[in-house]
Amino acid sequence: MWMQLLVNSLALGSFYALIAFGFALIFGVTRAFNLAHGELVLLGGYIACLLAKGYGIHTLWTLPFSIMALLGAALLLHAILRRLREPFELNTLVVTFGLALVLQNAMVFFFTADYRLIDPGSLRHLDLLGIQVSDAQLSVFALSITVTVALHLLMRKTFLGKALRATIQDREAARLAGIHVDHMTLVAFGLGGMLLGLAGPFYAQKAYLHPFGGSEPTLLAIIISIFAGVGRTRGILLGGWLLGAMESASVFLLGGSWRELVSAVLLIALLLLRPQGLWAGRGGAGGAV
Repeated sequence: MWMQLLVNSLALGSFYALIAFGFALIFGVTRAFNLAHGELVLLGGYIACLLAKGYGIHTLWTLPFSIMALLGAALLLHAILRRLREPFELNTLVVTFGLALVLQNAMVFFFTADYRLIDPGSLRHLDLLGIQVSDAQLSVFALSITVTVALHLLMRKTFLGKALRATIQDREAARLAGIHVDHMTLVAFGLGGMLLGLAGPFYAQKAYLHPFGGSEPTLLAIIISIFAGVGRTRGILLGGWLLGAMESASVFLLGGSWRELVSAVLLIALLLLRPQGLWAGRGGAGGAV
């Protein structure tokens, strides 16, 4: 029983990490606080749901379509936000909140307000030493590990990654060092949009889609990003696993009605006790990317 709970917690945490990767990368490089993050995840989910139900495409094969759509949406968001003036962070809050409302109404118009879900009955389950593991759980776990390793290698081993890290640490110093900060902002939005495209199809497979459900993935992304610290992408997966374990344990011990409370308590505790992230101060700003 406990091993099954552990497996479910890791799968849930890996899913949460996929939701947070794009938010953390965009915020770390650009300081753009995107309140429309959840709506963009839902958009990827709707695309996957339409392809799965309309054409019988497996969830994994909907990923390229979701990635391309969310890449375009992220670049459009970049084009809007780059016109904002100071105070930039506050203005991004206002603008992205308005965009979230626009996206909600657009999804109602195009997809209706009906609840949608990629049929969970189509999932195959494996029995590993008495532990039930679905192919969706294996996929999301493997994908989250792959994304974490890929981001780490990108940030540590490539010139582009080092430029992104420099921009995360100090935009003005990076500009003085010859880094084209505006280009790094564009790259961050592009990569962040592609990461959002990875999360959407799995969200449609795990949770019911409805146009006004974007606040939950946005909150999850904020909590996990705060846990990891600004620009520290390696901590995203650990943050997802921690939140997944806490939620799974609370549901198992106390009931499903306590799940949202756990997330809220964790967010408040992080803001009060460690707002800079659990890895702050280790290797300098951005040192744990």
